Amino acid sequence: MKIKVTAISNREHNVKTTNKNMEKMYDLQLLMAEADDIADKQPIEIIKMQRDLLHQSIDFLTTVLGLNKAEQDKLYEIDFKQTVEAVNYTFERMMGLSDEDIDMQNKKEQAADKSNKD
Repeated sequence: MKIKVTAISNREHNVKTTNKNMEKMYDLQLLMAEADDIADKQPIEIIKMQRDLLHQSIDFLTTVLGLNKAEQDKLYEIDFKQTVEAVNYTFERMMGLSDEDIDMQNKKEQAADKSNKD
């Protein structure tokens, strides 16, 4: 499938849902879930988990998207929020959602957020 992550480049990346790529995706999802569960963690553990999350996110995008040197440099320069958004977008595409599906899902979430604030 073709995935274009505009925060990194305007190039479409050919991403295959090989077992290797899917395993990288699930490993990163597991780390993200563990990073959310910090109630009983010490500050040093939390920092190490966050650092690992950053490194694995960059590694995931670099490997799965097949980033060239310029794109890797760009990835290191964007902010972490954009990195997480790129990872989540790539996850959604790898799990079979189209750009239209993702847009519709985002609009529903925004509408729900807006109604909860009112």
